[in-house]
Amino acid sequence: MKYRTIITVFLLGLGFRAGAQIQHEGLVVLTDRGHYISGEDLQYRAYYRAPVAGIPEQWSRVLYVELILPDGSPLAQAKVMIDSSGASGSLAIPEGISSGTYYLKAYTRWMRNCGPEGFAYTSLRIYDPFNEEALPVDTLGWEPEPVAKLLKQLETHSADMLECRLDREIYGTRTEVVADLKWIFPDAPADLTVSVARAGIHGNPAYYRPGCPVNLGGSSEILPEIQGLSLTGQAVSASDRSPVPYATIFVSVLGDERDFYCNYSDSAGRFYFSFPAYVGERELFVSAYQSDYEEIELLIDRDFSPDVLQLPSYAMQKSDSLASLINEMSVNAQIAQQYYPRILQAPPEPEAEELLFYGNPSSIIHIDNFIKLPNLAEYFVEVVPQVSLRRNRGGRRLVLLGNHPDLAIYLPLLLVDGVAIFDVEAVLAVSPRLIDRLEIVNAPYIRGNVTFGGIISLISKNNDLGYIDLPSSGLLVNYRMLNLPVADSTRNGVLDPRLPDIRNILYWEPALHLEPDISQKISFRTSDQIGDYEILIRGTDPTGKYLVKRVHFRVE
Repeated sequence: MKYRTIITVFLLGLGFRAGAQIQHEGLVVLTDRGHYISGEDLQYRAYYRAPVAGIPEQWSRVLYVELILPDGSPLAQAKVMIDSSGASGSLAIPEGISSGTYYLKAYTRWMRNCGPEGFAYTSLRIYDPFNEEALPVDTLGWEPEPVAKLLKQLETHSADMLECRLDREIYGTRTEVVADLKWIFPDAPADLTVSVARAGIHGNPAYYRPGCPVNLGGSSEILPEIQGLSLTGQAVSASDRSPVPYATIFVSVLGDERDFYCNYSDSAGRFYFSFPAYVGERELFVSAYQSDYEEIELLIDRDFSPDVLQLPSYAMQKSDSLASLINEMSVNAQIAQQYYPRILQAPPEPEAEELLFYGNPSSIIHIDNFIKLPNLAEYFVEVVPQVSLRRNRGGRRLVLLGNHPDLAIYLPLLLVDGVAIFDVEAVLAVSPRLIDRLEIVNAPYIRGNVTFGGIISLISKNNDLGYIDLPSSGLLVNYRMLNLPVADSTRNGVLDPRLPDIRNILYWEPALHLEPDISQKISFRTSDQIGDYEILIRGTDPTGKYLVKRVHFRVE
């Protein structure tokens, strides 16, 4: 059984709000190339710098990446975890879009305090061979920035700091190429990306980050995701939209891998949850309870930032050589889609968990082991000695019995298939024939920062919540968790020899780590296409100092 705990982060946020000035994170996003055909996969590496020297590199743990139009309209979105130096991932470029200048937009939640001017943007050129339309041209907008500035550095490394030796300059088709790399800067290692493609495909992307507006320089209302992917929002009164302070917020993760979280809202009704490394989309049921409010409405914050931007859009001026290259890329992309379709990597199979988040219960009562009774109230009275059904002026309530005095102080957590239910009468009205068992924890239980007087958990036979009426404050949210990576079916050119090999990208390594003065080899295979090729190597050292090196070879 894996025990998971909620991370309460709003106390940490008080310290951030006390600061007079935001500490900015450094970020630049490098793509595997600068020219794409619609329908291809765009692969990227984001290099990240923490806002303050001396703190862990992963100040923010989640990166938000979007493929956008120059006006900010999103075409594809992803969430990826940030490792010790950055984050890697891929986005599928939609088909049928107009040819023109697009952008990769990247940011963390902490960066949202500055607004879109604090995000990082990388320009791309995307071409659609079946769409004659081009994006409107508007060269006004933000000015590009040097990569070093985006990473909070003043200088870059000389290309001579990296040696890249090939055993020859000319190779045959479908031949292995071995490159010997050596980082000769003695003071620190290097983290690099390596991309190999036809000469000209890499292009010259531009990088943008105007900077935090002066009027937002001291804002820090949005907290950094220091533990992992988060869900935030606010509880408000349904009648007048005023904040509901200190409400108990419940989050149930539905599906096969069920989980449960709870926390209190703060004095402004705000709530914060941090999740484990879930991938894909998950259905969440989010609800709230506060005894002083009859109707509570939950407002869930947008996970991606909806910004209107002013990024330039340039005319499609193609030289003869570039036009020939784009036509070649288009044919290659169509053939690749036919013979080498995109493959989503399956998420790791979760360990079989028959137990819910509370582990082994104190006792289990299987309904079918007893005589048929007309309603659940009768079962609680007749066959569940650990639970007392009591009446008061507000109706009936359930109280757990045991040796712990706190059971009489705190309300028990009442669950149906892992979903918190506040209406005892609604639970008692569930037909017993729909319930498989009752699980009882007759001891005080703490989840998040909420204490319960034990747990009463009903498990239905068909995982259908017993057709109970769910809390009126509840929201069913299909929440996007971390993105699944895309498997490269042509990695290193290991292809079926009977099929054509005409890849637009021969090799992409987003996270190559080199120690000083230690040689390391990389290898890849050439394709069936002859011509000039380029190895593009970019990256940083631990201080964020940037390097770029280009090495050429030919295939005949």
